[in-house]
Amino acid sequence: MNKLLRFYVYVRPCIKQLVGAVIFGALFGICSGFGMPVIFDKVLRKIFMEQSSSSQSIWYIVGVAMMLPTIFALRAIFGYLSGYLMTYASLEVLRRLKLEIFSKLQSYPVAFFERFNTGDLLTRLTNDTASVQSILLSFSSEIFRQPLQVAGALGFLLYLCFTKGQVIFLLFFLAAVPFCIMPVQLIRKNMKRFAGKAQIGLSDMAQLFGENLDAVHEVRVFNLQKSQINKFSGINDLIKYYSLKLAKYELMQQPFMEFLAATMVAVTFVYAYFGGIDFPTFSAIGIALYFTIDPIKRIIRMSTDLIKTLPLIDRILEILDYKTTVPEPENPVEIGRVKGDLKFEGVSFAYGDKTVLKDINIEIPSGLSCALVGESGAGKSTFAKLAMRLYNPESGSITMDGVDLRDIRGADYAANLGSVPQYPVLFNDTVYNNIIAAKPDASEAEVYAAAKMAYAHEFILELENGYQTVVGERGDRLSGGQKQRIALARVFLKNPPFIVLDEATSALDVNSEAFIQQAVDSLMRDRTMLIIAHRFSTIRNVGRIIVFREGAIIGYGTHNQLMASCEYYRGLYESQMAKLGSEESI
Repeated sequence: MNKLLRFYVYVRPCIKQLVGAVIFGALFGICSGFGMPVIFDKVLRKIFMEQSSSSQSIWYIVGVAMMLPTIFALRAIFGYLSGYLMTYASLEVLRRLKLEIFSKLQSYPVAFFERFNTGDLLTRLTNDTASVQSILLSFSSEIFRQPLQVAGALGFLLYLCFTKGQVIFLLFFLAAVPFCIMPVQLIRKNMKRFAGKAQIGLSDMAQLFGENLDAVHEVRVFNLQKSQINKFSGINDLIKYYSLKLAKYELMQQPFMEFLAATMVAVTFVYAYFGGIDFPTFSAIGIALYFTIDPIKRIIRMSTDLIKTLPLIDRILEILDYKTTVPEPENPVEIGRVKGDLKFEGVSFAYGDKTVLKDINIEIPSGLSCALVGESGAGKSTFAKLAMRLYNPESGSITMDGVDLRDIRGADYAANLGSVPQYPVLFNDTVYNNIIAAKPDASEAEVYAAAKMAYAHEFILELENGYQTVVGERGDRLSGGQKQRIALARVFLKNPPFIVLDEATSALDVNSEAFIQQAVDSLMRDRTMLIIAHRFSTIRNVGRIIVFREGAIIGYGTHNQLMASCEYYRGLYESQMAKLGSEESI
């Protein structure tokens, strides 16, 4: 119940609709549970048992008979209004919930997406919320109507039993109530367990499917089709197994309840026969029993659906309750446009139990371009991510212009950042919209100018629809080099004071690389830049080079200084040059 109360914040805007649904649901329940038995009792008794020797007038008979369709009409109207208002409220709750989940995902740091894979998150946002919505619609439309219907029918049953002196029958009925509840209690634990496992299986399937689509090239080249099919088949079989287990326990309820209801009607029939109960009274009791047992079955079915929903609610709350590792400051410092003085003091960082940076101390003055070099896993990318505040350090501090990054709002700091990853991702939109995303208020002339600076303008014009060409999912309709140049155009358009490039020219041909290198060189002026270098040829004009080894900085200076003073750097450089078979120098 506490979990359901957590959703009250999403319910508050729909209070009026909920109150209306409750009122109409109450009227529906009264018409069904109390009105129907009363009408059957009065109609049968007045027309068939208490008629005088002279026949009643036609208008009297019609009036009494019309009471029945009147009750059904009122019941239908109240049921419709209650269901519609409750549906409106539940849909609004789910709309707000989906928006909240998506908004939360936008604010979470990179560490969050290392914990939850893409397929799992997609399943939680779409499948989990859709399942909750489906069950919530059913639950919300019945939660007020059915209990009130039971209350109305029980009220009439009490009245009938006491006025007719049939208290023994009432005691029998009350004794049978626990047997209606027992099935739910017996299967609750197993249903929740298997529902949760089935949902995890669906997340695993979504992840595998998405991964398979992303790795189409690798699957074909390395002949992985069979192993991928086997993985998918295994997950598919598990989902089937857990779903069957869930269905087994769920399907136990309905037959049991129907058998119990039939037994109670049979006992009532026998009791009425030997107790001398007249037919109108027996019919009224039968109707009251129906409108008591039927909603109880519905309530039990709703509780079953709710049990299946609880694991989904847990999965949704896990996203909503995630405690970010990069929280927003309580008292943020206003920074405006920064100069770019970056300083690490005693910074250490680990991914779980694996330490990747140890006691980093370095100061990079504004306007200086620095290349980060070292073997894979040395800490270069983590250093850059910390500088961009994608993570917070576990110890020490990182400052920009003397202000701790933890004291700066994320949006304010991001306004000063530019980045081109090694494998940039473009949105499934036009080329123009992909570039202008970096600066939504930019003019058309500025977009074209940025594209020209990134040496992208000419190839864009050659596309089918020029700047209005849709690039496809992740930009897959473009080559790797074209995607990188559009990503560079974004940075040129934004013109931030602090830029991080992760081998931004690695996917370019030789001619394009030469042009881009010139553009990057001009971009280095008057701004702080970190360049994660995998090839020494891309960092020939940087101001300084930072050498990483096993999570520590072991060298800092120009190429010539490091060649003379840092044996590790000299070994990296000479090894790469030997592999290239080149006399290239920087």
